[in-house]
Amino acid sequence: MAKIKKQKKSGMLRRQKQKRHNKMILRRKTMPKRKPQQQNSAQIEQLLNALPTLAFEPELVDFRMDKSKLMELIENDIPEPNILMELLTEEFISELDQRLAKLEEEHSEKSIKHGLASATRHQLAESSKKTHLSNPVIVAIFLKTLSSLEGRELDLAGLPLAMKEFEQKNYEYFKQLTDEIQSGEKDESVSVEDNENHDETKLEKRISPLDEEVLKNFLDLLPEEKLERTEEDLEVFLADFQPPSLKEWEVSMIKHFFEDWFVENANPLKEDLDSMRESLLGLFKFLDREKLLPKDFFEQACVVLEK
Repeated sequence: MAKIKKQKKSGMLRRQKQKRHNKMILRRKTMPKRKPQQQNSAQIEQLLNALPTLAFEPELVDFRMDKSKLMELIENDIPEPNILMELLTEEFISELDQRLAKLEEEHSEKSIKHGLASATRHQLAESSKKTHLSNPVIVAIFLKTLSSLEGRELDLAGLPLAMKEFEQKNYEYFKQLTDEIQSGEKDESVSVEDNENHDETKLEKRISPLDEEVLKNFLDLLPEEKLERTEEDLEVFLADFQPPSLKEWEVSMIKHFFEDWFVENANPLKEDLDSMRESLLGLFKFLDREKLLPKDFFEQACVVLEK
């Protein structure tokens, strides 16, 4: 089977992702805080209570952690959270994901079990090993393995009490873990904002081939629904690609940017190519009308971009 090439992450793509992330944070901050309805809170609590029961579904009922390793760790008198951390190997996470995927397939998309399995898989894929410690499904599998090692089998009826005892016993550890995760998210948010400001400062220091007023006049002509995407496209062309001054623009430069540089650095989809084409043609048409482009550049550039 042919190897799938890993996409490159250019500074352009990271910056655009950071911008979208910052805008999302700002939107959340400015949204009015609404009091959640009691019914919704009850539904959420019901779903959270149902999560660990996935460990007793047919696809996971026989699934256990490494018993021999668990016994060795218990004999060394290691705290439970640290034991659990040691047992969260790549092999375990991989097999858990496969079993959850089978569980998803067995239930319709509208079913609660499908949703819980899907949410658990997403959490496994997106979070760190440390965060897995508070995953109810993983804790339930750990408790099943521990009970089995002690010569008794944990069943669905005894699960709630076992989960409660585990949480109470390790309350301080998980409280500290939660604080660390929340602090990390806060630091990441500040870091993203700092990086964004740093990027913007660097961009301002670059010498753009277009006068700021000229670019503003062009952007002012655009409809609101096209403004943001056009700004992003032109930022890629003017700031990341950094073409020479206007009087040095040649069709070969546009051909190189659109057919080589943009494809190599941005891994664009068809819609990205179409958007970039439209943004460049719009800019060139405006510059040509203002008599700022070299002679015949606009006509030749149109041939390159529209073919």
